[in-house]
Amino acid sequence: GGVICQLSGFLVFSISFGFYERCSWESLGKRIKRIGTKSAFGLASEDTKKEVKQSQDLEKSGISRKNDLDLKEIVFVIQSQSNSFHAKRAEQLKKSILKQAADLTQELPSVLLLHQLAKQEGAWTILPLLPHFSVTYSRNSSWIFFCEEETRIQIPKLLETLSRYDPSKEWFLGKALHDEESTIIHHYAFSENPTVFKYPDFAAGWALSIPLVNKLTKRLKSESLKSDFTIDLKHEIALYIWDKGGGPPLTPVPEFCTDDVDFYCATTFHSFLPLCGKPVKKEDIFVAVKTCKKFHGDRIPIVKQTWESQASLIEYYSDYTENSIPTVDLGIPNTDRGHCGKTFAILERFLNHSQDKTAWLVIVDDDTLISIFRLQHLLSCYDSGEPVFLGERYGYGLGTGGYSYITGGGGMVFSREAIRRLLASKCRCYSNDAPDDMVLGMCFSGLGIPVTHSPLFHQARPVDYPKDYLSHQVPISFHKHWNIDPVKVYFTWLAPTEEAKARQDTQKGFREEL
Repeated sequence: GGVICQLSGFLVFSISFGFYERCSWESLGKRIKRIGTKSAFGLASEDTKKEVKQSQDLEKSGISRKNDLDLKEIVFVIQSQSNSFHAKRAEQLKKSILKQAADLTQELPSVLLLHQLAKQEGAWTILPLLPHFSVTYSRNSSWIFFCEEETRIQIPKLLETLSRYDPSKEWFLGKALHDEESTIIHHYAFSENPTVFKYPDFAAGWALSIPLVNKLTKRLKSESLKSDFTIDLKHEIALYIWDKGGGPPLTPVPEFCTDDVDFYCATTFHSFLPLCGKPVKKEDIFVAVKTCKKFHGDRIPIVKQTWESQASLIEYYSDYTENSIPTVDLGIPNTDRGHCGKTFAILERFLNHSQDKTAWLVIVDDDTLISIFRLQHLLSCYDSGEPVFLGERYGYGLGTGGYSYITGGGGMVFSREAIRRLLASKCRCYSNDAPDDMVLGMCFSGLGIPVTHSPLFHQARPVDYPKDYLSHQVPISFHKHWNIDPVKVYFTWLAPTEEAKARQDTQKGFREEL
């Protein structure tokens, strides 16, 4: 919860619990004095220095000599989304890349926005686009460099870093993540030793050499993508490229970073909880908790002990009326899985019976842990007049058409307009126990309403994600009580601090620009 100052052009920002405030140069100076110049600018730890040196020695000793690399040989692909907030952020990053290129007086590189590249539903999974990259860029380019909309790139440093890798070879470069223990979100892959398999943290940027893009394109043309589900794209892409040893593993690049304090970094990640103006009022968010009689005794008390008090408007929907909670019986019998009938009944009730026309609906499971406080900040960046369907994005059958959906356990957020359009359509559950999140994804896909992904929502528990990955997030939700203390998880990861609560009242908020 400490304060970090970041130099970004001529602006210095202080980031604390997702709030922005402008730091003066004077205050930055005082902080540097207070914590010491070395730690303020995060001079690399001895371990990291060794890693950089080893990486550089390895490259010099035969992996490659320094290659002349022009900026126009790098194709930048920003992993953007079509929602207006995200599209704007991606456009700002594109401008930054092109401005840096112009300042270097180099020929401007291609900067592509993923959501503009293809109208197909699965473009965000990237692999289906590789044949397009191969055909369009293989003649005059050496690298495809991917990044997220909040990745920050130092173009001269990136050129210097990539020039150490021989572009005629097959390279898969990134900041390496690994699982500490085998996890359900990776189908318990490498269960004997989950640390051995490395996959890229997209936030730090990652790169494919053109020879590798061409090789993957040949494979994609000869055999279609098999996986039904897309759950954790960064892991699944690494598995596909590695191809059980037939392709290259990820090469860790120390210069691809997510924290912004190391002097040698070519990339950093702008880690923050978005705030666009004032946080959305609690009264503008209606929270629906899906439960059933058998969980009234163990799961509902956890909700009441942790996050319930943050919600101004909350109802518990069950198959049994219990006044002490209280629960609402929607007249839909409980099902062991799916809950589609219950979810659509919640949507109908929200649209037709909430008299005050609440702007947002959040549907969670009774074992979801969520920060409504942080959600208020995040939703300030979205327009409830637009059809917004927000949460953690998964995919089903995207290699062969298919659709994207928001996975239910991490929480599904709907604008009133999204629900209005959905219920005005004829799209409904094919059975009460159909998987609600997948049916919703299918319906919204048919309506041409894209799902909006936020990695701050989590379908699993904190232990299911690499520590390094969570370290650059301000999480909004986690899911499941299995083998954890959910109260401890909530207060460790999600509870608002007293300082943050106090500042919410005084926070004026302003748009943070790139």
